[in-house]
Amino acid sequence: MAQPSKLVDTPGCRNPPVVFDNALGIAYSAALVWLVGGTLFRLSVWLRAPSDFSIPLAPAPATRTGVFLRLLAEMFAFRSLWRGSRTGWLASVAFHYGLLFVLLMHLRFVFDQPPDWLITIIGISGIASGGMLAGLLVLLIRRCVVDRIRYISSPSDYLHLILILAILISGLLLKRIWPVSLYQVGEFVQGVVSLNWQPLPEHAGLIGHLLLVLLLILVFPISKLVHGIAIAVSPTFVQRDEGRKKN
Repeated sequence: MAQPSKLVDTPGCRNPPVVFDNALGIAYSAALVWLVGGTLFRLSVWLRAPSDFSIPLAPAPATRTGVFLRLLAEMFAFRSLWRGSRTGWLASVAFHYGLLFVLLMHLRFVFDQPPDWLITIIGISGIASGGMLAGLLVLLIRRCVVDRIRYISSPSDYLHLILILAILISGLLLKRIWPVSLYQVGEFVQGVVSLNWQPLPEHAGLIGHLLLVLLLILVFPISKLVHGIAIAVSPTFVQRDEGRKKN
């Protein structure tokens, strides 16, 4: 890992005294336990839910292999969204895959020496962030201006998008305008994972970014953000069309 770089004190982002010390690291460790445990608990509730009727979403495959391939198409290619709205499909692909690459890029803080494949991903992080930002803005605008989408939207739907947008923008500002020591951030992240907590760099922008991410982690297991996992256990997608088989 690179040597610590000198923190830059830029106008509008004065470095405050460290007031969290190790508290934020401890909060992150607890939040990660909540994230994994809460998501698994919610998944277990769905798996235990009775499904007495055959209600596959037509047209449904008649074989287990067909069901598996259908799930792959739904989860990774957003097949149903493609059929419903090409604009929504394109925005969702840009957002979700941009988010995937951004999350993978953050693995740099876990490794002392990033592997070659991660270095390649870091090299295209700007493209991934741009795609994520564009897709997120289109999804938010569609939810505001398209009547049928606005009608079924709840306040939480807007808040989730705004929260992710705030996290993305604050992260871009840290990368482009408010640079911070990647070495110290790496020590903080590794401390969260190993429970050997380390204090954060004295950087207001970084603290704000991490607090927003912490909020997202806390709301994830109890929100609609788990929809990606829900598809894998939804009866409408995992059931076969057994009626065709009998006829």
